[in-house]
Amino acid sequence: MFRAEHAEWGRLHSYLPDLGCGRRWEDVYKVKPSRLACGECAWPMHARLSRRRVPHFAHQPGAPECEAGGESPDHLYLKWCLLVAAQEAGAVAADEVPGPGGAWKADVLASDPGGRWRMALEAQLAVKTAEEIRGRSERMLVDGVPSIWFCYRRAPWLGVVPSVRLGDAHGVPVVLEGLARFAGGVWVKGDPMTLVKFLRLVFDRQMVPYSPERRAGGLVLDTLWVDGRCLRAEADYRKSQEKARARQEAERSREEETRAREDAEQRQAEEEARAADARRVKEDAVLDARLDEEEEVAGPSWRLTGAEERRLRLQQVTRRMVRRILAVVERKHRAAGLPLPYLPPAGQETVDLARDALLRKGFLAEHIGRSVADDRYAGGLPLMGAGSHPVAVIDPAPARAGSRVLAATVLVFTGWELRDRFLAEAPPAPWDVTDEYVTLTLDGVPPAAAAVVVPAATPLRVSIPQQPTGTARTAGRCVCEAPRPVVEFPGGPEEVEPCEEVTPASAFLTARCADCGGRYDGPWRRVPARV
Repeated sequence: MFRAEHAEWGRLHSYLPDLGCGRRWEDVYKVKPSRLACGECAWPMHARLSRRRVPHFAHQPGAPECEAGGESPDHLYLKWCLLVAAQEAGAVAADEVPGPGGAWKADVLASDPGGRWRMALEAQLAVKTAEEIRGRSERMLVDGVPSIWFCYRRAPWLGVVPSVRLGDAHGVPVVLEGLARFAGGVWVKGDPMTLVKFLRLVFDRQMVPYSPERRAGGLVLDTLWVDGRCLRAEADYRKSQEKARARQEAERSREEETRAREDAEQRQAEEEARAADARRVKEDAVLDARLDEEEEVAGPSWRLTGAEERRLRLQQVTRRMVRRILAVVERKHRAAGLPLPYLPPAGQETVDLARDALLRKGFLAEHIGRSVADDRYAGGLPLMGAGSHPVAVIDPAPARAGSRVLAATVLVFTGWELRDRFLAEAPPAPWDVTDEYVTLTLDGVPPAAAAVVVPAATPLRVSIPQQPTGTARTAGRCVCEAPRPVVEFPGGPEEVEPCEEVTPASAFLTARCADCGGRYDGPWRRVPARV
């Protein structure tokens, strides 16, 4: 073991240059009488070197059975290598550190000198099953301590948990297995590297565990350690492959269109012969369609049967009613002379992408609504269609959701994370509008709010023309310790609250502090209405 208690100097650590108490190894090695004792069983100990010249402490003969003294020489050497390598990689390392309540004990616990992270380095030479190692790893992870497992021979758990296999190169510990790199569109075995370099990359978050899908033969471990640059290279490769497939698909589509055009010309001659007979059939179809339209406009009909059909019709009618109400609000803003909202280039680009995506799905959105500040849009950007009816809302906030408007329109999200968080945190959609929200996610598109960059000396041009000008007391940015931002909305000024994440509205509207009059540049959100 690497720890012992000295009668005068206190606890000694053999892996530290000064033994942790300002002394040297020569002050305890081969010194008689030894004044060392075990911290676990209090039995006398002495300092010694292993056959691999690893300094450690051992019980003197006749000692009782002690858990701290049952380590094999190979296990002791591997722990020593982990301790020394972790210190050389810039971490603070200690051995045999127990977890809260004794749920686990780390062979070596490496931690950041600034206290930002901790990581357990486990030397495992005894035969253990993958389930046992996974269970120990999960117990550590519950307490916020990830683990890396090290061995000399391929073990059943190698690759099941974050782990590597070590070897020796001229007396230097080297990582031989468990590394991978991305080359030629597949993951291949990584080059060996020293244990110190490996730990330094792991501590700096430059190397992470990953389970690649496309891998070359011989790369059999499930979980491998890869460089972050290789992850980016894989993402770029996938994008290039997708673009190539898109080009091939476009070429096939052009060929199909050519064939379809030729077939259409051939069918035209045949259709002309049937045109006379088709006139009567067409007239009957128009009459039937008009009758169906009138019944649809009238709402639920006595002709419908079945509870599910009546429920679907009620939802359809309610959605139309909600959109008509918001269309009236939009037309009132237009009648009041409010122009269409102005967006910075980054925000307009996101809106254009959303409109294109909606059009591909069959929804026509013409412009951003003048009623952008309406609470029923939950802080999102409304897109209006024909007749000023709302078609979609971009990035609504889940904490402010709850109106029937969101359930009656398409919710466009600029990322999967925003979509998943909304569906997880927002209240369920009203049953009389729809059974669930209808969403459309733009893959890889940054949120419109996050895309806006505001220079320090240039105020942001916002979507609502009338903006607060502040007071004569302060010019420039707000410097208050507790700012009270106020925003001028179409319905009048409104006090908002600072928040951590940028909302779409905070990107397009300028806030000013109610106390000093200075511009508030931080993110903000509207205060939810209190019931």
